[in-house]
Amino acid sequence: MRKYLIVAIAALTAMAFTAVAIAQTPGATMKVTVKPKKAGTKKKPKDSTVALEITNSDVTQTASRIEIWMPKSIKLVTTGKKCSVATLSASGPAGCPKASKIGGGTANARAGVNTSPNPPALPFKVTAFLTGKKSLAFFLQQTNGDITAVSTAKIVKASGKYGSKLDISIPENPAQQYPAGNYNGLERLSTTLGSTKKGKSVFKTTGCRNKKHPFKATIHFVNNPVPPKAATVDTTATAKCS
Repeated sequence: MRKYLIVAIAALTAMAFTAVAIAQTPGATMKVTVKPKKAGTKKKPKDSTVALEITNSDVTQTASRIEIWMPKSIKLVTTGKKCSVATLSASGPAGCPKASKIGGGTANARAGVNTSPNPPALPFKVTAFLTGKKSLAFFLQQTNGDITAVSTAKIVKASGKYGSKLDISIPENPAQQYPAGNYNGLERLSTTLGSTKKGKSVFKTTGCRNKKHPFKATIHFVNNPVPPKAATVDTTATAKCS
């Protein structure tokens, strides 16, 4: 299980990295694309995909939590087939109902950012599953390696221009540090969730205000072992719609 958890932080916030030794400024960026561009309506929601790419600009920092806000114009539907976290952890994607898979992507990470000027890369394949009415899970498989992990996310109601939020918790040990005192850095996550097949998507567009869907992400950081340069970093993005 320790081997499983180490990768959770790596895959959820991984990015392409040049050198940790280079001075960096805390921050993050996000790109989002929603397909199809033409949105549905409240009476006739349209099955859609949401492609997210979140990048942390300072990989020397260690995260404990990631929040992703979704717009009110995108409805999250969780009535489909589900795979329990226990099953996913024990049997991997092969043990889950095919219909419980809701997307996937790739991720890269760096380990031991506080002990090495150029930590080795950890690339992963990411597969997303619906696990409950208010939860998702991501199965992470190391590329050309045998490290696997399962990371979970809660679906929380949001307010204002956002309708829902994915609240991702990152286990302290060994996901944030492994072995003790050897901390992981954050990089980039690139994933596409949902489907455009009728009746098959967890994401459905119900409108398009001002020709864009607004998104927001926040990454929370912890000591590794020194205090982070920034406790949190925020980033926003919009996806074009019509």
